[in-house]
Amino acid sequence: MNIEREETGNLTATLKVKLTPEDYTPGVEKALKEQRRTAVLPGFRPGQVPMTIIKKKVGKAVLIGEVERLIDANLRDYLQTNAIRGLGQPLQKHENNASNDWEQPGEFTFAYELGLAPNFEIDLSDKLGVEYPMVDVNDDLVQREVTDMQRRFGAVEDAEVSADKDMLLGDLIELNTDGSIKEGGIMNRATMSLEFIADEGSRASLIGKAKGDEVVVDPHKVSRDHEDLARMLGIERDRIHELEGNFLFRIVEIKRMVPVELGQDLFDRVYGKDAVADEAGFRAKVKEGLESMFRRDSDRIFKRLVMKKLNEGSNFELPDTFLKRWILETSKEPVSPEQIEESYAGYSEGLKRQLLEDRVIEKYGLEAKGEELDAFAKRYVSDQFMQYGMPAPEGEQLQQLSARILGDREQIGRIRNTIVEQKLITHFKALLSPKENKVSYDTFVTLARTA
Repeated sequence: MNIEREETGNLTATLKVKLTPEDYTPGVEKALKEQRRTAVLPGFRPGQVPMTIIKKKVGKAVLIGEVERLIDANLRDYLQTNAIRGLGQPLQKHENNASNDWEQPGEFTFAYELGLAPNFEIDLSDKLGVEYPMVDVNDDLVQREVTDMQRRFGAVEDAEVSADKDMLLGDLIELNTDGSIKEGGIMNRATMSLEFIADEGSRASLIGKAKGDEVVVDPHKVSRDHEDLARMLGIERDRIHELEGNFLFRIVEIKRMVPVELGQDLFDRVYGKDAVADEAGFRAKVKEGLESMFRRDSDRIFKRLVMKKLNEGSNFELPDTFLKRWILETSKEPVSPEQIEESYAGYSEGLKRQLLEDRVIEKYGLEAKGEELDAFAKRYVSDQFMQYGMPAPEGEQLQQLSARILGDREQIGRIRNTIVEQKLITHFKALLSPKENKVSYDTFVTLARTA
């Protein structure tokens, strides 16, 4: 097989592929023999069908399959051998196939369009001016966490009259437009947590109610989204769009979370027996835990801020025309050229960010190594056993369990990404020496959402 590369633009090329009978005949003959060995046709014993009949029935399909297999394998090998960094995958140029005769096979020629990744440099230095965001864990934030702990470790009790943080159990009954109960309509027992109902009017209508009371509600206003509403009504998600009108909510039970008192019992349940002796020590531990938790979030936000800054300072092009065609031809769901045009800006920005990150990883040698993947998988296995109070496996058993994880493509992808992200964060911190920037919790949340 012969492959020639022809430059067609700044970031595009055409790969011209030529196959001769010597390339594909051995594979075709082997496949036909296998077909003959397993063929079952009336009038012939298994494995004794004449080869002429086999060729007539499946010869063309076998030939096409073998040619496609050879081209795919050789194109991948060609790109790897020549260190060509393509985007997407080569796309066949069908207008160049007119001379190929599958009925009288001889020499085949094909042409494939290739989009190329741009070459560019990056400059990582403290001149980027990216600060390291940190949450100001003040007394108010500590108190919010303490209050949440008191609720989490509290007890659920029955209540007579509903309050703004109670949980109501009751029956949702579909109504007609005139307010009467709909015959054959939806009726399902559901639970509503009042503090999580976003619509203020709906929440207010459910406060101050007793068991047996009935309240007319708009189902869309007492649920988070369509998936949540489908669960509440016990119906398929697709039926949500058919709903019209209100529902009657008949209250059966009122449950209230009674917070545990701030004292030694709470201290022990959160941190273990006698790990904390007094309220001051407890609040100090809570603050320490929050700072540690937010530190992990700070790392991730800092990494995104650095990549965002690099992206803003970069100036490289993409083979846009090729990529749009590639999306059109490889999309799992049918898309139109108009839809691609509408969404392409977001796609190209995401691709540029990924190319930038790949360049950083390559330049500074931050790719995950085999021994790092193996060590991570072993730690993961050990942590899983310890989480359930079981002794961690060792030796051959540990190796087998970690090998099973590393044999799963999705698992190894997640492990690789975790290792590389941590390497990037560590490298950025060391290289950029960022100044710490303490911000309020709300500002931090906004930053996490927009960075």
